Amino acid sequence: MTRRGQGMFVSCRVGQLLLGIEIDRVQEINRLVDATFVPRAAPEVRGVINLRGSLVTVLDLARILDGGQTVGGEAARNVIIDFGEERIGLVVGAVGDVVDCRDRRIEPLPAHVERQHGRWFRGLVQLETELMLILDVDTVVAVGDERLAQAGRSEAR
Repeated sequence: MTRRGQGMFVSCRVGQLLLGIEIDRVQEINRLVDATFVPRAAPEVRGVINLRGSLVTVLDLARILDGGQTVGGEAARNVIIDFGEERIGLVVGAVGDVVDCRDRRIEPLPAHVERQHGRWFRGLVQLETELMLILDVDTVVAVGDERLAQAGRSEAR
């Protein structure tokens, strides 16, 4: 089933993937800075950064999506998003334009995409030259948040 796009998305590159993050979830986009290491955190947790007095957990999207790692080049960015009462940084290889999908169809993922890989996405949008996968921010962040909490529980023992 297809549905009309419900908004606008910030386009990001993670490896070869073009991802869309709902613009109303994005608080800001910053240059990639070194995160402070968090002992016993899951591999996708790069650490924490201090953003104007608030601690922000930083997750590496490449690590979550395919087990790789985002290389901190000139174009790499932290996309700061809201997750409930918390702000989370998502490391991406590059940030592109804002894409207006209000008049485009968000298609479901093809059936051959394995559930374990497809769970990170709400669907896809055909752009002029390529496909953009719509990131399910809540699912991605919940996994990092859950693993960070598990590491804290392990440390308390």
